[in-house]
Amino acid sequence: MSGEVVIKAEGICDVENTIFVAVGKNVKEGKSVLSWALKSFAGRRICVLHVHQPNHLFSPKDGKLSGAKLKQHVVKACQELDRLRLHKLLNEYLLFISQAGIQGGKVWLEINNVEKGIIHVIEEHKIQWLVMGAAAETHYSKQLSELKSSKAKFVCQHAPMHCQIWFTCSGCLIRMRSMNNSLSSSMESLSSPEDNGGTKMRNHVGDSYEDLNISENTSSPANKIVKVETKGDYSPLHEAHLLRATSQPLLIEGSFHGKASNDERSRLEHAMMDAENSKQRAFEESVKRWRAEEDAMEATRMAEVSYRLSKEKEDQRKEEEILAKQKEEIEGLKIQHDQCLKELQMIQEKKPVLESQITESSYAGKELEEKIIQAVELLISFRKQRDEMQIERDNAIKEVNRFRKLVQDDSDEYCIKNFFSISFSDIIEATQNFDPSSKIGEGKFGSVYKGIIHHVKVAIKMLPACGSLSDSDFQHKAESLSRVRHPNLVTLMGICSESRSLAYEFLENGNLEDHLACRKKSRPLHWQDRIRIAVEICSGLIFVHANDPCIVHGNLRPTNILLDAKFVSKISDYGVHLLTSQNDNSNNDDPEASIYVDPECIDKGQFTVESDVYSFGVILLRLLTARPASGIVRDVKCALESGNLGSVLDSSAGDWPNEQAELLAYLALGCCDKDPLNRPNMLSEVWQTIEPMKDICTPHSDLNTSSQGSKGQKRIPPHFICPIFQDVMEDPHIAADGYTYEGDAIKGWLYSGHDTSPMTNLKLNTCDLIPNYALYRAIQEWQQQS
Repeated sequence: MSGEVVIKAEGICDVENTIFVAVGKNVKEGKSVLSWALKSFAGRRICVLHVHQPNHLFSPKDGKLSGAKLKQHVVKACQELDRLRLHKLLNEYLLFISQAGIQGGKVWLEINNVEKGIIHVIEEHKIQWLVMGAAAETHYSKQLSELKSSKAKFVCQHAPMHCQIWFTCSGCLIRMRSMNNSLSSSMESLSSPEDNGGTKMRNHVGDSYEDLNISENTSSPANKIVKVETKGDYSPLHEAHLLRATSQPLLIEGSFHGKASNDERSRLEHAMMDAENSKQRAFEESVKRWRAEEDAMEATRMAEVSYRLSKEKEDQRKEEEILAKQKEEIEGLKIQHDQCLKELQMIQEKKPVLESQITESSYAGKELEEKIIQAVELLISFRKQRDEMQIERDNAIKEVNRFRKLVQDDSDEYCIKNFFSISFSDIIEATQNFDPSSKIGEGKFGSVYKGIIHHVKVAIKMLPACGSLSDSDFQHKAESLSRVRHPNLVTLMGICSESRSLAYEFLENGNLEDHLACRKKSRPLHWQDRIRIAVEICSGLIFVHANDPCIVHGNLRPTNILLDAKFVSKISDYGVHLLTSQNDNSNNDDPEASIYVDPECIDKGQFTVESDVYSFGVILLRLLTARPASGIVRDVKCALESGNLGSVLDSSAGDWPNEQAELLAYLALGCCDKDPLNRPNMLSEVWQTIEPMKDICTPHSDLNTSSQGSKGQKRIPPHFICPIFQDVMEDPHIAADGYTYEGDAIKGWLYSGHDTSPMTNLKLNTCDLIPNYALYRAIQEWQQQS
């Protein structure tokens, strides 16, 4: 049994002089037993004995709240709470003992069987004195003469014989079990009212012994009785010692033989009396000394008990704080558990909705797949046109084979070597020896002629011949400009270093100034087209400004904004000032051209990005009002301040949307601010403002009809049309199936996961695409001649 449980004890010093009192969880009954022990064993050390039955909440046999079903830390916290309650109970008993002025200790163990636990403690600590309850309060009566408690009966029968046990109930002694038989017989003799020798003794447990008298027996002349008196309190603990004292003869025998004189007998009696008095005084001194020692020991025990109780109170307070924290943690875990349950319930409620959405999405995916299949089937129907395109396809393949190796190495270098080598004789031939009828414009950086070079219609710009740039520097800078490609920039087709001339792509719809001023019988631009042109100009400027190195236009105005066959705007003359010296900037334009130039640039003579922003602001005001550039900033500003912007808007453009028009007006005035630092950034501010407006800029039917009136009468060659978009291709590319498609169309087809031909539905050998430059030039030439 000793290997199964662990006994813990505090404050046990001398087991032989310690009274052990068995107490339970019932504090009232335990204090009753302690009161009897304190009264009966006054001045003796008291030790509380308690057998703690562990809480069955955590027993693995419990199917409802077993430890395996609870979280480990929750079980541990509850077990700690159970132990804290145990120590609280023991401390309450110790406090009760200390209040009586007695030094106390405690011994306890945890076991399910209380009576076996008491026996185990008696055997382990060799307890000699034990007090415990005999029956419950409901079983007590004055006539109670036997033990009613099953625990008391078990302890009485199985406790070691060296342990004397007093069984009490409600402050009265019910039964006493002696140490051994001889002691029991001695106690019985002591319990008689008066013995044969005339010794009187009060022997009721719980009463006080005032004195113990051994009277003088004068029946025998040969014997003389010495009287012994003991005064003070007495307790059952002294019974064993008294038995030994009373069992010894207290008679002092004396025999006097012979004859002696009366004087000698008197002296002898006097000497005997003196000896008796000396013994009596020595005995009294011993009693006083014993009582002083007892008082000192009692004071020491009281001090130790007070110190121990204060320490235990502090430990109890700390334990209570720990328990409070653990309770808070448990509450927090409960809250988290409730939240998790709520979230789980919400998820379970949303699960059917999500499942239905997934089902709908799968149905939608199937529908889209069916639509894609239908579109492919529709594309396959165009295979009937394959016979008509066979000849053009063969020619295109031959052209592609000739350029394929060059394109793989460097397409830009290829363009430079083959399209930028223009001789001066080619320039003379294209301009018909600079015939005035071929001249289409005069600008700040020279005259512009139209002509045809290598079967391509181009616009030739003749720069001033004088300058500080060498031919190699001129060619190097011009080639750098040729690499700048953007849908809203005029493409530089070739250069002639000998004549300092540039060949650009030719755009047949003229410049923006002609359409704003309604020159050459051109129709006014609709407000949707004007907003779209503003977005395109902004896009082109952002691109050239982001080039490495940055390219500043320096001469941005409506005459340098050209329109192609579909009225897409493109910026020309970007970076031309880099090809001329500072002294070659003579201005041959009309005086109104200086209005587009940044005043800061006029003062300092240096072009910056902010100067292009200023020019863009003036162009934006021209698009809104179509008024002359002179005074346009002032007029728009006054109209905004008076809240009458509609008075300055160009009514020929249609009904302007008020919100967009006002937003563009404020943006334009911000660009025209005199301080360059106050002008908005093209990318982060201007583009973010006007780019969303392109969604409302749908193509205007009247404009397209007027610009393509003659083209509508002419049949479009079938090989110019993209098989997917069914429109004239702007960026033709050849796929592995040999067919030519619009670049965006075939890339979208391949990027969507297809690896088959849109025309033949056969698997493609490769997904690589090759630009069809020959077809691109043919389409451009056809558009220019139409």
